[in-house]
This record gives sequence, structure tokens and C-alpha cells, in this order.
Amino acid sequence: MAETINHALPEYLAARQTAQRRDRWVRIGAIVLAIASFVSAGYLLDPINEIRKDKQLVIDPTTIKGLPADIALLGKMGPARALVIDWASIRAERLKDEGKTYEAMQLHRIVCALQPRYPKVWAYAAWNMAYNISVMKYSPEERWQWVQNGIKLIRDEGLQYNPKSVTLYKELAWIYWHKIGDFLDDEHFNYKRAHAVQMERVLGAPPITQTKEEYYDWFRKIVDAPRDLDGMLQTDTEVRALADELEALDLPTGDTLLDFVARYIRPELRIDELLADPEVRNALHGRRLQLLSRENSAPALDRLLAALRSQVLRDEMKFDLDWMLELMVEHFGPLDWRSPFSHPLYWASYGDMISRGQKTMDPADSMNTARLVFMSLQNSITRGRVILEPDFDDPFESYIELTPDTRFIPYMYDVYMYYAEDQFGESAKYQREEEKKEGMGIRGTSYWPGFIANMHNWIQALYFEGGERNLEQAENYFVYLHDNNPHPDGRTQEQYDQTLDEWIKGTLFEQLQTYKQAEIIVRSFIQKSLKQLSLGLDQPSLRSLQFARVCYDEWMGETTIDINDRRKMQQFRKIRWDAIDGFMRDIRLVPLAKHRLWKRLDIDGRGFTYDRLKPYFDDLCAAQDPPWSVARAFAEPPGMEQYRSFEIETRGGARQEGIEQGERHNN
Repeated sequence: MAETINHALPEYLAARQTAQRRDRWVRIGAIVLAIASFVSAGYLLDPINEIRKDKQLVIDPTTIKGLPADIALLGKMGPARALVIDWASIRAERLKDEGKTYEAMQLHRIVCALQPRYPKVWAYAAWNMAYNISVMKYSPEERWQWVQNGIKLIRDEGLQYNPKSVTLYKELAWIYWHKIGDFLDDEHFNYKRAHAVQMERVLGAPPITQTKEEYYDWFRKIVDAPRDLDGMLQTDTEVRALADELEALDLPTGDTLLDFVARYIRPELRIDELLADPEVRNALHGRRLQLLSRENSAPALDRLLAALRSQVLRDEMKFDLDWMLELMVEHFGPLDWRSPFSHPLYWASYGDMISRGQKTMDPADSMNTARLVFMSLQNSITRGRVILEPDFDDPFESYIELTPDTRFIPYMYDVYMYYAEDQFGESAKYQREEEKKEGMGIRGTSYWPGFIANMHNWIQALYFEGGERNLEQAENYFVYLHDNNPHPDGRTQEQYDQTLDEWIKGTLFEQLQTYKQAEIIVRSFIQKSLKQLSLGLDQPSLRSLQFARVCYDEWMGETTIDINDRRKMQQFRKIRWDAIDGFMRDIRLVPLAKHRLWKRLDIDGRGFTYDRLKPYFDDLCAAQDPPWSVARAFAEPPGMEQYRSFEIETRGGARQEGIEQGERHNN
């Protein structure tokens, strides 16, 4: 029987065998752990996606109906995206510096497409276009195009993927407010012109309304219009019939029709009424104008235009029509959408509203978005009334002026109160019960100094404009300051221990220190009066003229013994006649504004200036294309023989004998 021989393994082989068994168990354990991890990750995927969605780290498919193919493809690049982003960003900056702006824009779009859920890249790319690239161009057309490129990048694309990003709303509002509305850019007036003409082309000339409710009703037609234009054309037989007639006259339903209506269907005076040749007046608009002016077509035309305007505002300009209406009716009053300050007001307030509760919201951007509401409203008070004579063929040749609009003052007051509580309501100082009861929580905020400074300006603006309601409001604000803006020790400030009339006139008379200052103030009030009169603002115009006279009398009362007339002004009416002459000859003002002023001037204002302005009127009317009739545009006032025989007195009056010049200082 064979004997089994057992040989002990060498020590190194035994150690290897033990190690192999251990490694095998480690591999098995790792595989089991990996499988368990994958299974666990599968269970956690849905909660993680919900967290990502909640924090806006993923594109919400309920908001976006399918991603564009390029965005979807770039999103699958994985880690390689970071390298492409770095390369594209660096390359775009180099191309911008080299003046290759269009290539730079394409690379910026690639960067945005690679990280569409990161608002900062959209904000930076838009800022680069609207600011850095635009100023590298030399024509207003090119500059405006690049400003629009920046706006559209955020509005049409960035907000599509980040619909609740306060950062993007803040950036969009800032471009409107700062680049278009403010004075930084050399071409800012051209931006204002192009923007206003663009909005008037869509909405038409503002309607003539007597109350803000009438204005709201006009805009409500757009909001309530059917939002399916093709469907309306199928179901509304009257609109369909009108659209067919317009098509036959080569006015298709769309931008062409809106442009024609904006040019020629206007509530105020039409230029063709001033034309010298009646045949030109009759043929200027032809059958198109006859059709659109037809009385029985008016209801169908209103419905058609409302639906067209609704479509453009929603699809091209990305407005929320319901919010536009709510913004006016509930918050800020009858906004003129041609104003560069209505748009930042819309986007800032909309962004503030829709981004509330977002966990990824930047607190600084939230605060600055709220501040843009303040800034837009404040500019609406000082420059919110738009005077536009549009040139639709060349918007940069349009006449535009932005003048004060005191209607926004009460809304500005409410905004201060609202945002003070919204931004600072948790602070102990704000929450003091005695302040809350008195409505004085704002005193615990950083808004207070600006609020007081603005209150002074509002009171003066309301007082100067006049009218029973404005004066009552100015008086209420003055009482508010008397009660709520004391010295640090609690004493009432001395400036408020007087009547409103005394406070206003005292502030005004303080500026009448020298002859030059006095003359500037008097003439500025007269010029303001003429501008207001040309706009049909009769009461404010009369009020401005009264203040010009008050300042004139105050200054002249101090010069009664000025024996050599060196400090005396011309007669007040002579100063006004000179101002009328200057207004008419001002090349910055469009002829229609001059015609409107001439129609509204008092008989003396026209009688004493007509003869010297007649040659200018002849040249002005002849220069129009087609020419105007002087008799229609600038009619000769009645009773000219009386005015021609009137002898205008010279400055001052008779020299006063026996009075030494130094005696003035001894009285």
C-alpha cells in the first residue's frame, strides 16, 4: 500500500495563497457593495432630482417644451464641457478685443448653451454685448443693434432656462434703465428714440383719455383679446372679412398692418390736414385709410389690432400681459410703454414677484432688483411723460422728449413703504410697535434719507404743477414731514414751522441771488410754460407762467432804485415774447409741436410775435415734404394792425434823478 507523502508548502507560497483568498473576498465584497450602491442610488434618484429641480439646478420640462437639439447634445458632453467652456470663454474675449464681434457673440452663445442653468453666464454675455461690444461701434444703428442683442439674449433665451432667476431679471432691468434710460452712453437719446418708436409701432399712438380708468380699459382690450390669432380669424366672421379686404389692399394681417396703423391712424392731429395741396391730402393714404377709417369697420378693427398687439407683446417681447395690466391697475398707474423706465419697472417688479421663495436667490441681486423699482419710478416722476414725434422710416430722426409726470408720486410713496417692510421687516428697529402704529417703520431702514430728499422734490413738483388735487397732496406731504422728520433731539425742524406757500417761495427766492440767476429762473419757468402749453397741459402751463411772474416781481422789487437799470430785466411780456420766438426757431423741436403751440397761444402771444416769425413760418412750411399751408399751420391772428402800432417799452423806465447808487444799500 502506497504511503501518502505530505509536504509542507513553503512559507512564501502559503502567504501568497492566503493573500489570494483575502483578495478574492475583497473583490466579492466590493462587487456586492457596488451593486448595493447602484441599487440605492436608483432609489435616491427621484428625491435628488426633486432637490435639483427645487434649487433650479435642472431645466424644468414643464416650463420648456423640449430642449433645442444643440442644447440637448451639448448637455451630454460630460466632463469635456468644462474644457470647452474655458476655451470658448477665453477665445470670445480675444475675438472681442480684435473687433471680431459677431464671432465673439457666437462663442458667448456656445458658453451659454453649455451651462444654460447658470444665470451668471447669460448675464455676463448680455452685458458684454450691450456695453463692451456696443461702444466699439460708430453708428447709432449698430450700437442699438448690440444693445438689443444683449436684451434679447436674456429675455428670449436666458429666462427661458432660468425663469425664476432674480439675477437675470435684475440684469435685464438694469440694461433698460441704465443703458437706454440714463445718460451714460453717448447715443442714449438715439436708444430712447428707437425704443419709443418700436413700442409705438406695436401699440399705436397712445389713446386720448381723461381718466386712468379709460387708459386701463384701452389696454385691457389687448389683454382680453384671443391669444390664438389664427383661431380668431376662423371664428370671427367680421374680423375675417376685414382681414380679407386688407389683404386685397396689400395690408396683410401682421407687422405691415401694425406699422400702417401706427403711422396714419392717430388720435391727434394728422399732418395731412396741414398740407397745402388738397389733392395730396386726398391721395396720401388712399383706399387703405378709407377702409380703416370706415365707421362700420371700427369694432372689427379694434378686435383685430388687439389680437395682433397681444401676439407681438407675448411672442416677440415675452411680456406677461396679465402682469402688465396688474402692474398698472394695482401698483403703478397708467404706464406709457414707450418710456424707457416702464420696462425696467416691469422686469424688476416681475422678477421680484416670481423669484420669491427661491433657495438659490442671491440676496444682493434681490435687493438691487427692488432698488430698480425705486429708480424706475423716480425717473418716471422726473422724466416719465413721453413726447414723441416718430419717424418710422428712420427712428433715429424722431423727436423725443421726456418730461415730468407727477401722477407717479403717490405710487412712489407706496413703494417706499412696501419695500421698507419687505426688506427690513425683521429688524428690531423696524418692528417697534410705536413706529408700526404710526406707519413709521420706514425710519428704521436705509431708505429714510432718500425718502426725505424725494419728499421735498415731490412737494415742489406738485406745488409748481398746481391743481386742487396736487396742492392737497403737497400739503399732506408737508404735514407728514412736519410730524415725522424732526431734529435728532425730537424738536420740529424750523423749515417746517411755516406754511407750505412760505416754504416753497422761500426755497425759490433763495436762488434769486444775482441778476443772472434770476433771469435764468424766470426764463426757465416761461419756457416750461410754453412746452406744457404745446402739449395741451393748460393748467400746469398757467401755473408755470404764474411762478415766472412771482420770481420776476420779487427780483424787480429789489431794483426799484436801480438808477442806471443795470440790474433790471426787460418787461415781463417782452421776455415771454422772446421765449415764444426762441421756441418756434428751436431746430430741436419738430414742426408739429410748434403748430400745436401756435394754436393754443393767447392772442397777445401770437400778435406781438407774428410779423417777425412770418418769414420763418414760410420757410418752415415750404421745407416740409409735402409742403404745408402757412395759413393752416400758422394762421395770422386777428387785429394785427393794433399790434403793429403798439410801441414796446425799453428796459427799466425813466431815470430816477437825485438818487445815489449807494443809497440802495442804506435802505
